[in-house]
Amino acid sequence: MTSRGPLAAPRLTTMANEFLFKAGSIVLLLGGLIFVHELGHFIAAKLLGVKVLRFSIGFGPRLFGFTRGETEYRVAALPLGGYVKMAGDDPSEELPAADRGRGFLEQRPWRRFVIAAAGPGMNLVFPALIYFAIGLAQNGKIVPGPRVGALAPGSPAALAGLEPGDRILSVAAPGDAPKPVRYFADLRELVSPHPGTPLAFEVEREGRRLPPMTIAPARERESNPIETTVRGVIGVTPAYSPAVVAPVEAASAGGVEPFDLVVAAAGKDVKHAGDLKRALEEARCVPIDLKVVRERPVPLPGAALSTYDALALTAVPTCAGGKPSFALADPGVSTFIAAVASGSPAAQAGLRRGDAIAAVNGHPVRSFRDINARSSDFKASEPVALALTDGRQVTLVPAEQSEVDEFTREARTRLVLGFFPDQRTLVDPAALLAERVPLHIGPVDAGRHAVANLNEVVRLTVIGIAKIAKGDISFKTVGGPIMLFSIAAQAAEEGIESFLFKMALISVNLGLMNLLPIPVLDGGHIATCLLETVTRRPLSVRSREIANMVGIILLVMLMIVVFKNDIVRLMG
Repeated sequence: MTSRGPLAAPRLTTMANEFLFKAGSIVLLLGGLIFVHELGHFIAAKLLGVKVLRFSIGFGPRLFGFTRGETEYRVAALPLGGYVKMAGDDPSEELPAADRGRGFLEQRPWRRFVIAAAGPGMNLVFPALIYFAIGLAQNGKIVPGPRVGALAPGSPAALAGLEPGDRILSVAAPGDAPKPVRYFADLRELVSPHPGTPLAFEVEREGRRLPPMTIAPARERESNPIETTVRGVIGVTPAYSPAVVAPVEAASAGGVEPFDLVVAAAGKDVKHAGDLKRALEEARCVPIDLKVVRERPVPLPGAALSTYDALALTAVPTCAGGKPSFALADPGVSTFIAAVASGSPAAQAGLRRGDAIAAVNGHPVRSFRDINARSSDFKASEPVALALTDGRQVTLVPAEQSEVDEFTREARTRLVLGFFPDQRTLVDPAALLAERVPLHIGPVDAGRHAVANLNEVVRLTVIGIAKIAKGDISFKTVGGPIMLFSIAAQAAEEGIESFLFKMALISVNLGLMNLLPIPVLDGGHIATCLLETVTRRPLSVRSREIANMVGIILLVMLMIVVFKNDIVRLMG
């Protein structure tokens, strides 16, 4: 007989630590949000003179707690919510004489409205505080500056004359004063709301200001699970392209192969495409020596592995027929194909690594961004015509590929062609940034961003709830406690910032869901208060009892459905 004790002990310890970590993250997230919600009810009730008998985190039997003054504070066994028990909140119970005037149902409708709305209100205020704190914590963080790195070919910025290395100083919409651009993120905020609108750009190039430049952002659709919107884009990134190249004509390649990474040219180090461009300009079509890093596949069954070799290439031609003999193979600025899936429509059509696409269904394309934009027009069984830069014409029919939806676990199909751009990360992305600057954000800016973030999350959540109610989004996407546990554990593993963002998102969902006009929820109490304000008479005890029963039945049905969704998702 063999003993596994010495080997199993470290593994058991690791599993125990992992379990405690996940359990702690769940308790912190759910317990924190429940506390915030009930604290809103508690503070409002106390301020309005309503007697609070119990403040409970969780339902069911008491685990531990204490009593201070007239209120018992406890933690209960079922961590699926919480409650604030107030005197006179049960219409079937008689209020003790000593508590007359301090019962919940005795209060005027506006006072009960405030108490009921305070819980969801706290769930909406709390995320703003999280966003504000995260904003202030970003001070000193190194972020991309407003200097241009790469430009998409044919983009509004490229057509207007912007060049890599230019620094954008300000942007002005028609009729508005110029707004300074301190960080690259500012550029998105200033450009996105104005698709198709000419904007005035102040640009600095090599230390001197250029005449004002007018750029009209292109319209780009941006989709998420909730909605599809149109935003303005000018086609710039804060990072230079990596110096990954492919020969334009194989006959004049001089040893360069598709997707070689150039690390030195003419004896000078090359960190990015900008360095390579300068080296080629200085060469003036004279052959130069290159040092490259080349990918070499490792033939292993069932695996796609590669190794990389450093090579020295001598007297590499820089021009062919008056044009550069090799081009950048960055997906953002080219259409070079890096991989073709075996057996795919692309493979059957004869596409191969190093091919570059010139047009899709007769429409010119300059980058994989353009190709992706055209993919929305593809239909099953309808041929897609590709024109390649070497003059070849190929036709392929998209294949349907089945996959399982992450949330609903339902099968769905998507169209695939089977060719892909270069997706390697051979260079540290931070090293490609055209400019890095420290972030400076004060309380005013942090507050403004916090309110903007909260507004956007609330807006998307409201739209999502409405679409679920209308059936536009499957109810199978709704999750329950198991899904919350999974989100909390995953967010905790990703770090404190991710954990706080997820906490803020769930807090908004909790607040808005509690505003739904379902009896026994806060929204039901709010609806009752509004009804009594209009009718100028209180609901009868019988009406309240019936409403509460209906509300409990609805909540039980909801919990059954979300538990089913959770179990199906977990088993999937």
